[in-house]
Amino acid sequence: MTLNEVYVTKMSHDLAGIIGTLRNTAELAEIDADFMTEGLALLKNSAGVLAARLKFFRALLGLDTKIETPIATAYLETITATFHLNGAIENRLSLAFVLLATECLLRGGTITFLPNAVTFSGETVLLDSVKENILLSKEQVFNPQYMAALWISEWMKENNSVLHLDKTATQITFSFSAKG
Repeated sequence: MTLNEVYVTKMSHDLAGIIGTLRNTAELAEIDADFMTEGLALLKNSAGVLAARLKFFRALLGLDTKIETPIATAYLETITATFHLNGAIENRLSLAFVLLATECLLRGGTITFLPNAVTFSGETVLLDSVKENILLSKEQVFNPQYMAALWISEWMKENNSVLHLDKTATQITFSFSAKG
């Protein structure tokens, strides 16, 4: 699997469920007129989730140059857990860390952006050894579940930077600096 295939597979997975909800809701509304009011509300909500996720992935992976905090906030609102952002989303690297946070903060939490550092904090913070090794450029595993870690690792290589991490059970701090 190539890096592009990982990106497309991850994005497709994140969008497929919501597209299925849209399709199934429309079918139910056609069959059961009593479902129409409830179905319209579900369709509206599902369309909003789909739009937020598409905007997020377009900003992270596409040619979209308008990268800002509302894109990340809208994406996080589509996730079951509750997340809080501190600091501004200013670039694709920030968006990749937002995606990684949704994988590490299983019960939600806070994502704090500082100059050259990002901190995830919450009740439970998990970073498995494979993601950690990918982030630290110790290995590459081309699997969609590691998409955010792969993206961050590639960014570090392309920008001649190195990533450091410090983790506890309730917090992970990622700091990065130029190699040298």
